[in-house]
Amino acid sequence: MTPIRNIVFDLGGVLIDYDLQRSIDAFRALGFMQIDQYINPYRQFGVFLQLEEGKVEPRAVYDLVDREVGHHVDERKIDAAWCSFLIDIPDYKLDMLLDLRRKGYRVFMLSNTNTIMFEWMKKNVFTKQGLTVDAYFDRLFLSYEMKLAKPGEAIFRTMLADGDMRPGETLLIDDGEANVEVASRLGLQAYLARPREDFRPIFAEYPLDPHFKNIEL
Repeated sequence: MTPIRNIVFDLGGVLIDYDLQRSIDAFRALGFMQIDQYINPYRQFGVFLQLEEGKVEPRAVYDLVDREVGHHVDERKIDAAWCSFLIDIPDYKLDMLLDLRRKGYRVFMLSNTNTIMFEWMKKNVFTKQGLTVDAYFDRLFLSYEMKLAKPGEAIFRTMLADGDMRPGETLLIDDGEANVEVASRLGLQAYLARPREDFRPIFAEYPLDPHFKNIEL
């Protein structure tokens, strides 16, 4: 097995715990009864997907909700309903990210997300240890900034090229079966994470690049 140099983490369902039903219930409380046709644990649909792909601004989602509900809904309530499905990142996973970087791994995030959710996570989740999101990752690959989304091959190919990663030296940890299948087809080593799994033991199964040196963060 090729030694690992790069570890790529998905966000929702891998690092951050979530409960999609909480978001569905919150949207329905606002009067948006068809919300389950638009949101999914792994990939969104319609305008929600377009926002994750960076094709529209949040205004498009607000307008959709207003039309579905039949009257204007406060944007802050829409943001809160959407972000309510996010729960928290356990402290041990934040510590894990720091530890992997100290050991010399290059640590990345590859996530289908949007500006509403990610800004909320930066302010409310990644600051809980007194740090910022940049302390935990060498680089962030976010669907709405890349204008691409998983499980499309293009987002993986772009990440590999822009991150200077060789596929065989790169481990993806993702909770989406389709994402893992595509990554494996492109030559990445890939692990399908289970809900709320403590997957720290898996790193013992992957050989560490012998040229790595510990670094100070």
